Amino acid sequence: MAQKKGFFNSRQWLRFKRDTAVFAHRFPWFTAIGLLLTILGTAYIFQLRYNQVRPGGEDYEYLTYIKAVYAVVNMTFFQLTYADMPPGSELDIFAIVVPPVGLVLFTYLGLKVIRFIRIAFVRGERGQEWQEAVIEATVKNHIIICGLGRVGYRVAGQLLAYRQPLAGIEETPSPLVDELLAADLPVILGDAENEETLKKAGIERAKTVLVCTNKDFVNLGIAFRARELNRRARIVLRLFEDEIVNDIKTSFKVDAIISRSAVAALSFTYAAIGGEIIETFTLGERSYVLTRVPIGMHSPMLGHTIGQVTEAQDITVVCYNSGRTLTIEPDPATLLQAGDNLFIFTTIDRLTPLIEFGLSHNTPPPGSEGPILVCGLGHTGYRVVTNLLGLNRQVVGLDFEPSRLGERLHELNVPLKYGDLRWNSTLIEAGIQQAAALVVCTEDDMVNLQIALAARALKPALRVVMRIFDDRLGEQLRQTFEIDAVFSTSALAAPDFVSAALNRMNVRTVAIEGIEQAIVRLQVTLSALYDVPVAELQEEEGLSVLLHARGEQVNIPPAATTRLRVGDEIVVLAAPHKLDDLNRRNKTLHELKAEGYT
Repeated sequence: MAQKKGFFNSRQWLRFKRDTAVFAHRFPWFTAIGLLLTILGTAYIFQLRYNQVRPGGEDYEYLTYIKAVYAVVNMTFFQLTYADMPPGSELDIFAIVVPPVGLVLFTYLGLKVIRFIRIAFVRGERGQEWQEAVIEATVKNHIIICGLGRVGYRVAGQLLAYRQPLAGIEETPSPLVDELLAADLPVILGDAENEETLKKAGIERAKTVLVCTNKDFVNLGIAFRARELNRRARIVLRLFEDEIVNDIKTSFKVDAIISRSAVAALSFTYAAIGGEIIETFTLGERSYVLTRVPIGMHSPMLGHTIGQVTEAQDITVVCYNSGRTLTIEPDPATLLQAGDNLFIFTTIDRLTPLIEFGLSHNTPPPGSEGPILVCGLGHTGYRVVTNLLGLNRQVVGLDFEPSRLGERLHELNVPLKYGDLRWNSTLIEAGIQQAAALVVCTEDDMVNLQIALAARALKPALRVVMRIFDDRLGEQLRQTFEIDAVFSTSALAAPDFVSAALNRMNVRTVAIEGIEQAIVRLQVTLSALYDVPVAELQEEEGLSVLLHARGEQVNIPPAATTRLRVGDEIVVLAAPHKLDDLNRRNKTLHELKAEGYT
């Protein structure tokens, strides 16, 4: 199937179609038709009565229906003078009744039309009434995103790129909301826990409700209300507290629960000890990671082949790059050199020794090196600390003031320091000079940068991992100040929310020596991918299948003869231009027709 190209698939055409649909839906047709029928009916009665009365006797001029309509309109606007009125009193009732009734109806219609034209054609006047009209007239079988903060903003942007039908709910206006409105996302401003607000967003017609405000209790309330109003919708919930996940899934009939901080914290944690997680997977009862392991100057891997490393470390090397060359399923005889990178699938528990093995032959054992300082003990910082504790690392927690999560860490015997983290004295007191790494993950981007620069001034060789919301700005800061790793928690977590919302496709982007590649995880549907052999996909340029899972069986790499079945999961490495094609091929026939494919 090919999608319609050119103007009829352009943004301008799509906007025109949307505006036309809203016009057809919200124009005051009932009032307009009622007024028209009133005029035509009155004209018919006036014509009939006029010709019965015959003003002027036998010499009167027969009144046609068209002239009767004209006369009624003239009477409505007081265009009928005394001289124009027929002799006798039989027709006076029309001159008395028609003007006030007609004027009221015309005024009522006029006000409605003017109001509609104002919101339909003057973009600056498009307030909530327009947003509600767009949802009511054009959106169905859609995804509702409750909470358009940093996570919701990212999720909405990715779903818009996939051309998914969407509606958003946010309590108050914000610059992020303004950006989404400019991208044609209809947004309802209001409390998402309120039934009326959800109804304005089309909750009864929604296929998925994604709840991602930054307050757990609010999210629970929204999920409960959404489930009451729509029993069939898929509900994806953002939640911090792991302990209640199973209870919430059962009690609220929630399809997926995701913790932004839990997803993001893994990347911060392993970046702090020198690794890089590209993607995490839970397949069956095991957790896997796709990680990039750089080959350091003193790595024991130097001089060994990929096959030797694979056998010794019990790992699967899915691709390898040297310089700007990326090789999928590399030759086991390939000799490793300093500066090379291995992209490896392994279980999460094998990751730490693998990182240490790759970086240096004299990496000190866990616990013997200096502490890792974690600045900002919010949701992300808390999880980074607990992850590091699980890896037997020394950790010191820092924050501006005590908090609930800080108290939890105190109960775990984590050393805590409070104060202005931008001050040298606070960092020195926390042990910055002896620290192995610094993780800066407060909610304030500017504060994060100030802390990172202050720490680097005190210890130039310190490994620094920093949190920044804007990806592009983060990359510029990383290069400018030579920060080891910069992450956006919302960018890290957004693909998981998108995947859960669609119940299908998860995409991560990785730049390999400036070459952008996408790691795509998808679940096969009854689509064009059904019954396709893996070998056929492997032969396509820009597409390589890295993993295939069916039930509890996971194959890395998959057998070339394997044919895809509904429910199978595959992980592929794809060039960016292949993403749209891959997404299209995994759509059902009904979905393709709904999106304009022929």
